Amino acid sequence: MLENLGGSHNRNDRDLGGRDRDALVRERMQAQGITEEEATRIVLSEEQLAVGKREVQTGEVGIHKRVETEHAHADVALRHEEVDIERRPIEGGYSAAGATGATIGGDEEIRVQLHAEEAVVEKRVVPTEEILVRKREVVENESIDTELRREHAEVDRTNVSTDRGIRDDRPDGRL
Repeated sequence: MLENLGGSHNRNDRDLGGRDRDALVRERMQAQGITEEEATRIVLSEEQLAVGKREVQTGEVGIHKRVETEHAHADVALRHEEVDIERRPIEGGYSAAGATGATIGGDEEIRVQLHAEEAVVEKRVVPTEEILVRKREVVENESIDTELRREHAEVDRTNVSTDRGIRDDRPDGRL
């Protein structure tokens, strides 16, 4: 008799009420008077779906700052002083102040200071905008479809003259 003794789990294992599968197999063998050394074993396996996750890099976002130059124009009104020089002839007994007893040849100089406004260009760095870059996590459900394989044992009865020595738990011959 071949019996499913392996560690694989099939749909019938759900009906075991939580009992250990190996213990159940040993109990069946003892009930039939078969020791573990006498039993011929075949191990059946199946694939079970185990979906895990891993983190992968999907890209990156770069934020680059560049400088643009633009021409600026401003009109400004500037004041300045100018000198008007007026020449007058001295007539009829008029004497210039301080001219009494003046002598020729003395160096005399008058200085008048002139003032003007000039444009002063100052460039100031003024913050105008702030860019915040944040990452957020988005969870999406994805369906996974795959094929799972399972091993079955089939009893080959073609070379047996009689079925008297073969007992199966399943009538279809699958173990």
